[in-house]
Amino acid sequence: MGEEKGFFDRLPLMDKNKATKFIIYGLVAAVLFGLIMMISRSIAQNAGTWENLENQRNEINYWNGDYGYNDYIRRQEEIDEIRYWMEWQDVVFMNIARVGVNISLIFILIGFLSFAVNDKIDEKTRRISLIIAGLVLFVLMFTTFFSSISISVA
Repeated sequence: MGEEKGFFDRLPLMDKNKATKFIIYGLVAAVLFGLIMMISRSIAQNAGTWENLENQRNEINYWNGDYGYNDYIRRQEEIDEIRYWMEWQDVVFMNIARVGVNISLIFILIGFLSFAVNDKIDEKTRRISLIIAGLVLFVLMFTTFFSSISISVA
């Protein structure tokens, strides 16, 4: 009837160059989306400081007579609205970046799995690639299922 295919035989076989490209593209995309996350979080965290600075400027301009009370109140409302937008953008960009990082991790996972199933590569490299693919899969699943994870390096 035929020989039963094993797990590794069912995986799509990719040559070494294409697998390396998958890993590199995944890493570059993950770094870019991570950069978006960091910038977005920084803007949101510094929104209060920006608001305090603008409120102080607004008061100084009012007391110096640069504009009247109605303009002062209008500017105060603009400052509040901008601060809320600075905080809200974090929600939007973090979710977009999280999806981007997860897609990037899938590319990295496919690349390392391709190394692991490639019989033209030595056994030690294949095992290491399989272990790295397992770690990437673990990180992907962990960050997908748990949303409030943060790692800080201090």
